[in-house]
Amino acid sequence: MNFYRKKNIIKQCFVEFFGTGLIIFFGTGCVAATKLTDVHFNQFEISCIWGLGVSISIYFSSSISGAHLNPAITIFLWLSSEFHKRKVLPYIISQIFGSFIFTMLIYSLYYNSLISFENQNNITIGTKDSLNLASIFCVYPNCNNSFIRNSIIEIFTAALFMIILSQFNNKKNSKFLYPTFIAPILIGILVFMINLLISPLNNISLNPARDLGPKIFLSLTGWGMFSFTGGNNNFLYLLIPIIGPILGVNLGGWMHKIIIKNDFLKN
Repeated sequence: MNFYRKKNIIKQCFVEFFGTGLIIFFGTGCVAATKLTDVHFNQFEISCIWGLGVSISIYFSSSISGAHLNPAITIFLWLSSEFHKRKVLPYIISQIFGSFIFTMLIYSLYYNSLISFENQNNITIGTKDSLNLASIFCVYPNCNNSFIRNSIIEIFTAALFMIILSQFNNKKNSKFLYPTFIAPILIGILVFMINLLISPLNNISLNPARDLGPKIFLSLTGWGMFSFTGGNNNFLYLLIPIIGPILGVNLGGWMHKIIIKNDFLKN
C-alpha cells in the first residue's frame, strides 16, 4: 500500500511540476518574443496567452493532481482541511521547481536573442539597465507606487481571483449552469481579464511559484541579488509577489467558503 501511495504522490508532483512549468513556458515565452524579437504582442495578446496557458495547464493536470499549480492554493486547501498536510511541501517544491526549469528552458531558447539585445543596447546584467530583461521572467512591483499600494493591489487581485475561481469550481454550478469541463476555460478567461486590467496599475503575480522560481534561476545566471530586488533599495518589495498572493488567495478562499459555499448569509 505504501508503495502505491508513494508512486501516486510522485505522479501528482510531476504533474504539478509540469503544469506550473507550462504556465511559465507560454507566459514568459510570449514576453520574451515581444522584447527580444521582431514579433510584437500587445498587452491584449500577452494577457490572452497567459490565460490560455493557465487553461491548458489545468486541463493537463486536473485529473491527476487537482491542478493546484500555485503554492498559495495548495496552502489554502491545506488550511481548509481539503488537502493532506503530507502533500503540501512536495507540491510546493514541485511547483517552484517547475517554474525554475521552464524559465531555464525559455532562457535557453532565447539566449542568442538575449545576448544580442544586451550588446546592441550596452546592457550589463545585474545593473538597473538590465531590469527590462529580468522582467521578462520575473515580477517586479511598480516602484512608483508605495509598498502599501502595491501590496493592496496584489492581495485584492489574488482574493478576487480566488473567490471567482472557487465559484467556477463549485459543483452546484456544474449541475445548473455549465459542465465541469468548461471551468478551466473560464479560469483562463479570468486570468486574461485580470492581467489586462491590473497590469497597467502594477505588475501582479497571483502565484508565488510564478515569481520565485524564475528569480532563483536568474540569481544563478549573473543577476545575483538584483533578480530578487530589481535594483530597489526597499527589500520589502520582493515580498509582494510571494507573500501577497498567499494572503490574497487565503482571504478570498475563506470568504467564498464561509459566505457563499456554506450559505453563511442564507435566510
